[in-house]
Amino acid sequence: MEKLENGLNKYLMPLADKINRNKVMTAIKEGMMSSLPVTLIASVALILSNFPFLSDFAPSVDAILKKIFAPISPVTLGLLAIYVIVGTARSYSKQKDIDPLYGIMCALASFLLVTPFTAVSDVVVNGETIKGAIVNGLIPTNVLGASGVFPALLITFISISVLAYLHNKDFTIKMPDSVPENVAKPFLSIIPFGGAILVALAIRLIFEMTSFGTLQNCVDTIITKPFLSFGNNIWVFLFILIVAQVLWFFGIHGTNLVLNTVWQPIAMVAMAANLEAFNAGEPLPYVLTAAFTCFTGQAKLSEIVALCVVGKSKQSKAIGKLSLVPALFNIHEPFVFGLPVIMNTTLMLPWIFVEALQAGLAYLLVILTGAIPIFQAPWTCPPIIQQLIATNFNPWSVVITIATFALGFVIWIPFMKLLDKQYLAAEKEQETSGDSV
Repeated sequence: MEKLENGLNKYLMPLADKINRNKVMTAIKEGMMSSLPVTLIASVALILSNFPFLSDFAPSVDAILKKIFAPISPVTLGLLAIYVIVGTARSYSKQKDIDPLYGIMCALASFLLVTPFTAVSDVVVNGETIKGAIVNGLIPTNVLGASGVFPALLITFISISVLAYLHNKDFTIKMPDSVPENVAKPFLSIIPFGGAILVALAIRLIFEMTSFGTLQNCVDTIITKPFLSFGNNIWVFLFILIVAQVLWFFGIHGTNLVLNTVWQPIAMVAMAANLEAFNAGEPLPYVLTAAFTCFTGQAKLSEIVALCVVGKSKQSKAIGKLSLVPALFNIHEPFVFGLPVIMNTTLMLPWIFVEALQAGLAYLLVILTGAIPIFQAPWTCPPIIQQLIATNFNPWSVVITIATFALGFVIWIPFMKLLDKQYLAAEKEQETSGDSV
Protein backbone atom coordinates (compact mmCIF):
# COMPACT_ATOMS: atom_id res chain seq x y z
CA MET A 1 0.00 0.00 0.00
CA GLU A 2 2.78 2.39 0.92
CA LYS A 3 4.64 1.65 -2.34
CA LEU A 4 1.42 2.13 -4.34
CA GLU A 5 0.65 5.41 -2.63
CA ASN A 6 4.20 6.63 -3.16
CA GLY A 7 4.04 5.63 -6.83
CA LEU A 8 0.77 7.51 -7.31
CA ASN A 9 2.14 10.58 -5.58
CA LYS A 10 5.30 10.45 -7.69
CA TYR A 11 3.90 9.72 -11.15
CA LEU A 12 0.11 9.90 -11.44
CA MET A 13 -0.70 12.78 -9.13
CA PRO A 14 1.61 15.34 -10.78
CA LEU A 15 0.19 14.41 -14.20
CA ALA A 16 -3.43 14.58 -13.01
CA ASP A 17 -2.77 17.84 -11.20
CA LYS A 18 -1.09 19.31 -14.29
CA ILE A 19 -4.05 18.36 -16.46
CA ASN A 20 -6.52 19.73 -13.93
CA ARG A 21 -4.66 23.05 -13.64
CA ASN A 22 -4.09 23.48 -17.36
CA LYS A 23 -5.88 26.62 -18.54
CA VAL A 24 -7.09 25.09 -21.78
CA MET A 25 -8.42 21.92 -20.11
CA THR A 26 -10.09 23.99 -17.39
CA ALA A 27 -11.75 26.22 -19.97
CA ILE A 28 -12.97 23.20 -21.97
CA LYS A 29 -14.36 21.55 -18.86
CA GLU A 30 -16.12 24.71 -17.68
CA GLY A 31 -17.32 25.55 -21.18
CA MET A 32 -18.84 22.12 -21.72
CA MET A 33 -20.41 22.11 -18.25
CA SER A 34 -21.93 25.54 -18.88
CA SER A 35 -23.76 24.09 -21.88
CA LEU A 36 -25.40 21.40 -19.71
CA PRO A 37 -28.68 23.37 -19.23
CA VAL A 38 -28.93 23.67 -23.02
CA THR A 39 -28.62 19.90 -23.59
CA LEU A 40 -30.97 19.12 -20.68
CA ILE A 41 -33.66 21.46 -22.01
CA ALA A 42 -33.18 20.00 -25.49
CA SER A 43 -33.51 16.49 -24.03
CA VAL A 44 -36.76 17.32 -22.23
CA ALA A 45 -38.18 18.90 -25.40
CA LEU A 46 -37.23 15.85 -27.47
CA ILE A 47 -38.78 13.49 -24.92
CA LEU A 48 -42.05 15.43 -24.95
CA SER A 49 -42.15 15.69 -28.74
CA ASN A 50 -41.25 12.00 -29.22
CA PHE A 51 -43.06 10.38 -26.31
CA PRO A 52 -43.06 6.58 -26.76
CA PHE A 53 -46.23 5.03 -28.24
CA LEU A 54 -48.13 8.33 -27.99
CA SER A 55 -48.51 8.52 -31.78
CA ASP A 56 -50.32 5.14 -31.68
CA PHE A 57 -52.71 5.84 -28.79
CA ALA A 58 -53.23 9.60 -29.08
CA PRO A 59 -51.99 10.86 -32.46
CA SER A 60 -53.67 14.25 -32.08
CA VAL A 61 -51.92 14.86 -28.75
CA ASP A 62 -48.64 13.68 -30.27
CA ALA A 63 -49.04 16.13 -33.15
CA ILE A 64 -49.77 19.00 -30.76
CA LEU A 65 -46.70 18.21 -28.62
CA LYS A 66 -44.49 18.02 -31.70
CA LYS A 67 -45.78 21.39 -32.91
CA ILE A 68 -45.25 23.02 -29.51
CA PHE A 69 -41.80 21.66 -28.66
CA ALA A 70 -40.22 21.23 -32.11
CA PRO A 71 -38.82 24.81 -32.23
CA ILE A 72 -36.70 24.20 -29.10
CA SER A 73 -34.23 21.78 -30.70
CA PRO A 74 -32.91 24.14 -33.43
CA VAL A 75 -32.15 26.89 -30.90
CA THR A 76 -30.52 24.57 -28.36
CA LEU A 77 -28.81 21.58 -30.00
CA GLY A 78 -28.72 23.36 -33.34
CA LEU A 79 -26.63 26.17 -31.83
CA LEU A 80 -24.61 24.11 -29.34
CA ALA A 81 -21.26 25.38 -30.67
CA ILE A 82 -22.30 28.97 -29.91
CA TYR A 83 -23.17 28.14 -26.30
CA VAL A 84 -19.88 26.27 -25.88
CA ILE A 85 -18.00 29.30 -27.24
CA VAL A 86 -19.67 31.60 -24.70
CA GLY A 87 -18.88 29.35 -21.72
CA THR A 88 -15.35 28.48 -22.84
CA ALA A 89 -14.44 32.04 -23.83
CA ARG A 90 -15.66 33.36 -20.49
CA SER A 91 -13.52 30.88 -18.56
CA TYR A 92 -10.41 31.25 -20.74
CA SER A 93 -10.64 35.06 -20.74
CA LYS A 94 -10.68 35.13 -16.95
CA GLN A 95 -7.61 32.90 -16.82
CA LYS A 96 -5.85 35.18 -19.33
CA ASP A 97 -6.81 38.30 -17.34
CA ILE A 98 -8.98 39.59 -20.18
CA ASP A 99 -12.41 41.17 -19.79
CA PRO A 100 -14.74 38.17 -20.42
CA LEU A 101 -17.19 40.32 -22.38
CA TYR A 102 -14.61 41.20 -25.03
CA GLY A 103 -13.21 37.67 -24.97
CA ILE A 104 -16.66 36.24 -25.76
CA MET A 105 -17.30 38.78 -28.53
CA CYS A 106 -13.85 38.17 -30.02
CA ALA A 107 -14.32 34.38 -30.02
CA LEU A 108 -17.79 34.63 -31.57
CA ALA A 109 -16.64 37.05 -34.27
CA SER A 110 -13.61 34.89 -35.09
CA PHE A 111 -15.71 31.72 -35.29
CA LEU A 112 -18.25 33.35 -37.60
CA LEU A 113 -15.42 34.72 -39.73
CA VAL A 114 -13.99 31.26 -40.43
CA THR A 115 -17.51 29.96 -41.14
CA PRO A 116 -18.64 30.09 -44.79
CA PHE A 117 -21.95 31.88 -45.31
CA THR A 118 -22.93 29.51 -48.08
CA ALA A 119 -24.54 26.10 -48.27
CA VAL A 120 -25.24 23.44 -50.89
CA SER A 121 -28.87 22.42 -50.67
CA ASP A 122 -31.96 21.50 -52.65
CA VAL A 123 -34.11 24.58 -53.23
CA VAL A 124 -37.57 25.10 -54.66
CA VAL A 125 -37.98 27.88 -57.24
CA ASN A 126 -41.47 28.48 -58.69
CA GLY A 127 -42.50 25.00 -57.65
CA GLU A 128 -39.48 23.37 -59.31
CA THR A 129 -36.84 21.60 -57.16
CA ILE A 130 -33.25 22.44 -58.00
CA LYS A 131 -30.85 19.90 -56.51
CA GLY A 132 -27.39 20.83 -55.25
CA ALA A 133 -27.90 24.58 -55.51
CA ILE A 134 -25.37 26.91 -53.86
CA VAL A 135 -27.24 29.26 -51.52
CA ASN A 136 -25.45 32.42 -50.33
CA GLY A 137 -26.08 34.71 -47.39
CA LEU A 138 -26.80 32.10 -44.74
CA ILE A 139 -24.93 30.21 -42.03
CA PRO A 140 -25.06 26.40 -42.45
CA THR A 141 -26.64 25.11 -39.25
CA ASN A 142 -24.59 21.90 -39.37
CA VAL A 143 -21.45 23.86 -38.35
CA LEU A 144 -23.23 25.34 -35.33
CA GLY A 145 -24.40 22.08 -33.77
CA ALA A 146 -22.49 19.15 -32.28
CA SER A 147 -20.11 18.84 -35.25
CA GLY A 148 -19.07 22.46 -34.78
CA VAL A 149 -18.03 22.16 -31.13
CA PHE A 150 -14.37 21.24 -31.68
CA PRO A 151 -13.78 23.92 -34.36
CA ALA A 152 -15.48 26.37 -31.99
CA LEU A 153 -13.14 25.39 -29.15
CA LEU A 154 -10.06 25.67 -31.37
CA ILE A 155 -10.89 29.12 -32.73
CA THR A 156 -11.87 30.30 -29.23
CA PHE A 157 -8.43 29.48 -27.84
CA ILE A 158 -6.62 30.98 -30.84
CA SER A 159 -8.59 34.24 -30.85
CA ILE A 160 -8.43 34.83 -27.10
CA SER A 161 -4.71 33.96 -27.01
CA VAL A 162 -4.07 36.62 -29.68
CA LEU A 163 -6.33 39.07 -27.85
CA ALA A 164 -4.54 38.47 -24.53
CA TYR A 165 -1.07 38.64 -26.09
CA LEU A 166 -1.66 42.02 -27.74
CA HIS A 167 -3.44 43.36 -24.68
CA ASN A 168 -0.67 42.29 -22.31
CA LYS A 169 1.99 43.68 -24.67
CA ASP A 170 0.18 47.02 -24.32
CA PHE A 171 -0.94 47.28 -27.96
CA THR A 172 -3.90 49.35 -26.85
CA ILE A 173 -5.46 52.75 -27.27
CA LYS A 174 -5.28 54.44 -23.89
CA MET A 175 -7.65 57.28 -23.12
CA PRO A 176 -6.92 60.12 -20.65
CA ASP A 177 -7.71 59.44 -16.99
CA SER A 178 -10.56 61.92 -17.19
CA VAL A 179 -12.47 59.64 -19.59
CA PRO A 180 -15.04 57.43 -17.79
CA GLU A 181 -14.07 53.77 -17.47
CA ASN A 182 -17.08 52.51 -19.42
CA VAL A 183 -15.92 54.65 -22.37
CA ALA A 184 -12.20 53.90 -22.05
CA LYS A 185 -12.49 50.09 -21.77
CA PRO A 186 -13.73 49.47 -25.34
CA PHE A 187 -10.83 51.48 -26.75
CA LEU A 188 -8.36 49.24 -24.88
CA SER A 189 -9.67 46.24 -26.80
CA ILE A 190 -9.84 47.74 -30.30
CA ILE A 191 -6.30 46.87 -31.46
CA PRO A 192 -6.15 43.41 -29.76
CA PHE A 193 -9.64 42.65 -31.10
CA GLY A 194 -8.56 43.70 -34.59
CA GLY A 195 -5.44 41.53 -34.37
CA ALA A 196 -7.52 38.48 -33.44
CA ILE A 197 -9.91 39.16 -36.33
CA LEU A 198 -6.99 39.40 -38.78
CA VAL A 199 -5.66 36.04 -37.55
CA ALA A 200 -9.11 34.48 -38.03
CA LEU A 201 -9.28 35.98 -41.52
CA ALA A 202 -5.86 34.52 -42.33
CA ILE A 203 -7.05 31.09 -41.12
CA ARG A 204 -10.10 31.33 -43.38
CA LEU A 205 -8.05 32.32 -46.43
CA ILE A 206 -5.46 29.59 -45.83
CA PHE A 207 -8.10 26.84 -45.60
CA GLU A 208 -9.88 28.11 -48.69
CA MET A 209 -6.68 27.25 -50.59
CA THR A 210 -6.64 23.67 -49.28
CA SER A 211 -8.69 20.61 -50.21
CA PHE A 212 -10.62 20.97 -46.93
CA GLY A 213 -12.08 24.31 -47.95
CA THR A 214 -12.92 25.37 -44.40
CA LEU A 215 -11.50 25.07 -40.90
CA GLN A 216 -14.62 23.14 -39.88
CA ASN A 217 -14.05 20.43 -42.50
CA CYS A 218 -10.41 20.09 -41.50
CA VAL A 219 -11.14 19.82 -37.77
CA ASP A 220 -13.99 17.38 -38.39
CA THR A 221 -11.66 15.08 -40.36
CA ILE A 222 -8.51 15.36 -38.24
CA ILE A 223 -9.83 15.99 -34.71
CA THR A 224 -13.57 15.48 -34.21
CA LYS A 225 -14.01 12.01 -35.69
CA PRO A 226 -10.83 10.52 -34.12
CA PHE A 227 -11.67 12.07 -30.72
CA LEU A 228 -15.23 10.75 -30.78
CA SER A 229 -13.92 7.34 -31.78
CA PHE A 230 -11.45 7.50 -28.88
CA GLY A 231 -14.17 8.48 -26.41
CA ASN A 232 -16.49 5.77 -27.68
CA ASN A 233 -13.93 3.01 -27.06
CA ILE A 234 -15.09 0.84 -24.16
CA TRP A 235 -11.54 -0.08 -23.12
CA VAL A 236 -10.53 3.56 -22.90
CA PHE A 237 -13.65 4.31 -20.87
CA LEU A 238 -13.04 1.42 -18.46
CA PHE A 239 -9.41 2.46 -18.00
CA ILE A 240 -10.49 6.02 -17.16
CA LEU A 241 -13.04 4.67 -14.66
CA ILE A 242 -10.39 2.55 -12.94
CA VAL A 243 -7.95 5.47 -12.71
CA ALA A 244 -10.70 7.65 -11.23
CA GLN A 245 -11.52 4.98 -8.62
CA VAL A 246 -7.83 4.60 -7.71
CA LEU A 247 -7.62 8.34 -7.07
CA TRP A 248 -10.83 8.24 -5.04
CA PHE A 249 -9.37 5.46 -2.90
CA PHE A 250 -6.63 7.82 -1.79
CA GLY A 251 -9.09 10.62 -1.08
CA ILE A 252 -8.60 12.49 -4.36
CA HIS A 253 -11.65 13.51 -6.41
CA GLY A 254 -10.96 11.20 -9.35
CA THR A 255 -14.21 12.10 -11.10
CA ASN A 256 -13.20 15.74 -11.44
CA LEU A 257 -9.54 15.05 -12.16
CA VAL A 258 -9.94 12.36 -14.81
CA LEU A 259 -13.51 11.62 -15.89
CA ASN A 260 -14.82 15.20 -16.13
CA THR A 261 -11.59 16.61 -17.57
CA VAL A 262 -10.56 13.97 -20.11
CA TRP A 263 -13.68 12.03 -21.11
CA GLN A 264 -16.68 14.26 -20.36
CA PRO A 265 -16.06 16.94 -23.04
CA ILE A 266 -15.85 14.26 -25.75
CA ALA A 267 -18.86 12.44 -24.29
CA MET A 268 -20.94 15.64 -24.32
CA VAL A 269 -20.28 16.16 -28.04
CA ALA A 270 -21.13 12.50 -28.73
CA MET A 271 -24.40 12.86 -26.78
CA ALA A 272 -25.30 15.99 -28.75
CA ALA A 273 -24.64 14.07 -31.98
CA ASN A 274 -26.95 11.29 -30.76
CA LEU A 275 -29.66 13.81 -29.89
CA GLU A 276 -29.42 15.34 -33.36
CA ALA A 277 -29.64 11.88 -34.94
CA PHE A 278 -32.61 10.96 -32.73
CA ASN A 279 -34.40 14.18 -33.65
CA ALA A 280 -33.81 13.45 -37.34
CA GLY A 281 -35.02 9.85 -37.00
CA GLU A 282 -31.58 8.47 -37.88
CA PRO A 283 -29.59 5.63 -36.19
CA LEU A 284 -27.67 6.73 -33.10
CA PRO A 285 -23.95 6.92 -33.98
CA TYR A 286 -22.50 6.51 -30.45
CA VAL A 287 -23.04 4.37 -27.36
CA LEU A 288 -20.59 5.83 -24.85
CA THR A 289 -21.89 9.34 -24.41
CA ALA A 290 -22.50 11.54 -21.38
CA ALA A 291 -25.93 9.89 -21.19
CA PHE A 292 -24.34 6.44 -20.71
CA THR A 293 -23.34 7.42 -17.16
CA CYS A 294 -26.90 6.58 -16.09
CA PHE A 295 -25.63 2.98 -15.96
CA THR A 296 -22.48 3.84 -13.98
CA GLY A 297 -23.60 6.65 -11.66
CA GLN A 298 -25.80 4.24 -9.67
CA ALA A 299 -23.05 1.63 -9.35
CA LYS A 300 -22.25 2.43 -5.71
CA LEU A 301 -25.82 1.62 -4.66
CA SER A 302 -25.02 -2.11 -4.95
CA GLU A 303 -22.25 -1.94 -2.36
CA ILE A 304 -24.38 0.07 0.05
CA VAL A 305 -27.25 -2.43 -0.20
CA ALA A 306 -24.72 -5.25 0.32
CA LEU A 307 -23.57 -3.54 3.51
CA CYS A 308 -27.17 -3.18 4.72
CA VAL A 309 -27.90 -6.86 4.02
CA VAL A 310 -24.84 -8.48 5.65
CA GLY A 311 -23.84 -5.83 8.18
CA LYS A 312 -24.28 -6.96 11.79
CA SER A 313 -21.91 -4.61 13.58
CA LYS A 314 -23.16 -1.33 15.00
CA GLN A 315 -20.95 0.67 12.64
CA SER A 316 -22.11 -1.23 9.54
CA LYS A 317 -25.78 -0.86 10.46
CA ALA A 318 -25.41 2.84 11.23
CA ILE A 319 -23.52 3.65 8.03
CA GLY A 320 -25.87 1.49 5.95
CA LYS A 321 -28.98 3.26 7.24
CA LEU A 322 -27.35 6.66 6.89
CA SER A 323 -26.15 6.01 3.32
CA LEU A 324 -29.05 4.16 1.72
CA VAL A 325 -31.56 6.98 1.18
CA PRO A 326 -29.01 9.50 -0.20
CA ALA A 327 -27.64 6.74 -2.49
CA LEU A 328 -31.09 6.35 -4.04
CA PHE A 329 -30.57 9.89 -5.33
CA ASN A 330 -26.98 9.23 -6.43
CA ILE A 331 -25.38 10.90 -3.38
CA HIS A 332 -22.67 8.60 -2.01
CA GLU A 333 -20.51 10.80 0.20
CA PRO A 334 -21.99 9.49 3.51
CA PHE A 335 -20.89 6.00 2.50
CA VAL A 336 -17.53 6.87 0.91
CA PHE A 337 -16.35 9.03 3.80
CA GLY A 338 -18.43 7.52 6.62
CA LEU A 339 -17.64 3.81 6.29
CA PRO A 340 -14.96 4.83 5.22
CA VAL A 341 -13.96 3.49 1.80
CA ILE A 342 -10.98 5.82 1.46
CA MET A 343 -7.71 4.07 2.37
CA ASN A 344 -9.68 1.00 3.48
CA THR A 345 -7.47 -1.86 2.28
CA THR A 346 -10.23 -4.45 2.83
CA LEU A 347 -12.34 -2.76 0.15
CA MET A 348 -9.55 -1.71 -2.19
CA LEU A 349 -10.01 -4.34 -4.92
CA PRO A 350 -13.81 -4.14 -5.30
CA TRP A 351 -13.75 -0.36 -5.01
CA ILE A 352 -11.31 -0.03 -7.91
CA PHE A 353 -12.65 -2.70 -10.26
CA VAL A 354 -16.36 -3.41 -9.62
CA GLU A 355 -17.66 -0.19 -11.14
CA ALA A 356 -15.63 -0.87 -14.30
CA LEU A 357 -17.03 -4.42 -14.44
CA GLN A 358 -20.57 -3.07 -14.08
CA ALA A 359 -19.93 -0.51 -16.83
CA GLY A 360 -18.55 -3.25 -19.10
CA LEU A 361 -21.63 -5.42 -18.49
CA ALA A 362 -23.92 -2.45 -19.13
CA TYR A 363 -22.11 -1.70 -22.40
CA LEU A 364 -22.45 -5.32 -23.55
CA LEU A 365 -26.15 -5.41 -22.71
CA VAL A 366 -26.76 -2.06 -24.40
CA ILE A 367 -25.14 -3.39 -27.58
CA LEU A 368 -27.24 -6.58 -27.41
CA THR A 369 -30.57 -4.89 -26.63
CA GLY A 370 -30.18 -1.57 -28.44
CA ALA A 371 -31.20 0.34 -25.30
CA ILE A 372 -28.73 3.17 -25.97
CA PRO A 373 -29.03 6.08 -23.51
CA ILE A 374 -29.99 9.19 -25.47
CA PHE A 375 -30.84 11.81 -22.88
CA GLN A 376 -28.83 12.92 -19.88
CA ALA A 377 -31.38 12.68 -17.10
CA PRO A 378 -30.79 14.76 -13.92
CA TRP A 379 -28.10 12.96 -11.91
CA THR A 380 -30.26 12.88 -8.77
CA CYS A 381 -32.97 10.75 -10.42
CA PRO A 382 -33.51 7.44 -8.59
CA PRO A 383 -32.53 4.14 -10.23
CA ILE A 384 -34.88 2.73 -12.86
CA ILE A 385 -36.48 6.15 -13.39
CA GLN A 386 -33.17 7.64 -14.50
CA GLN A 387 -32.42 4.83 -16.93
CA LEU A 388 -35.94 4.86 -18.37
CA ILE A 389 -35.74 8.59 -19.05
CA ALA A 390 -32.22 8.29 -20.49
CA THR A 391 -33.23 5.58 -22.98
CA ASN A 392 -36.57 7.16 -23.94
CA PHE A 393 -38.43 4.61 -21.80
CA ASN A 394 -36.86 1.52 -23.33
CA PRO A 395 -37.92 -1.38 -21.03
CA TRP A 396 -34.56 -3.11 -21.58
CA SER A 397 -32.96 -0.31 -19.53
CA VAL A 398 -34.67 -1.76 -16.44
CA VAL A 399 -33.16 -5.17 -17.14
CA ILE A 400 -29.70 -3.64 -17.65
CA THR A 401 -29.96 -1.65 -14.41
CA ILE A 402 -31.00 -4.71 -12.40
CA ALA A 403 -28.29 -6.87 -14.00
CA THR A 404 -25.49 -4.39 -13.27
CA PHE A 405 -26.79 -3.91 -9.72
CA ALA A 406 -26.90 -7.68 -9.17
CA LEU A 407 -23.34 -8.10 -10.45
CA GLY A 408 -22.03 -5.44 -8.10
CA PHE A 409 -24.08 -6.77 -5.17
CA VAL A 410 -22.79 -10.34 -5.57
CA ILE A 411 -19.14 -9.24 -5.82
CA TRP A 412 -19.39 -6.84 -2.88
CA ILE A 413 -21.06 -9.32 -0.46
CA PRO A 414 -17.90 -11.25 0.62
CA PHE A 415 -15.88 -8.05 1.06
CA MET A 416 -18.61 -6.46 3.15
CA LYS A 417 -18.82 -9.60 5.29
CA LEU A 418 -15.07 -9.47 5.84
CA LEU A 419 -15.20 -5.79 6.79
CA ASP A 420 -18.17 -6.39 9.08
CA LYS A 421 -16.26 -9.15 10.90
CA GLN A 422 -13.45 -6.69 11.52
CA TYR A 423 -15.90 -4.16 12.92
CA LEU A 424 -17.57 -6.81 15.11
CA ALA A 425 -14.20 -7.90 16.50
CA ALA A 426 -13.25 -4.29 17.22
CA GLU A 427 -16.59 -3.64 18.95
CA LYS A 428 -16.27 -6.83 21.00
CA GLU A 429 -12.74 -5.91 22.04
CA GLN A 430 -13.93 -2.45 23.01
CA GLU A 431 -16.76 -3.89 25.10
CA THR A 432 -14.37 -6.33 26.79
CA SER A 433 -11.89 -3.58 27.65
CA GLY A 434 -14.78 -1.46 28.95
CA ASP A 435 -15.99 -4.26 31.23
CA SER A 436 -12.50 -4.91 32.61
CA VAL A 437 -12.16 -1.25 33.55
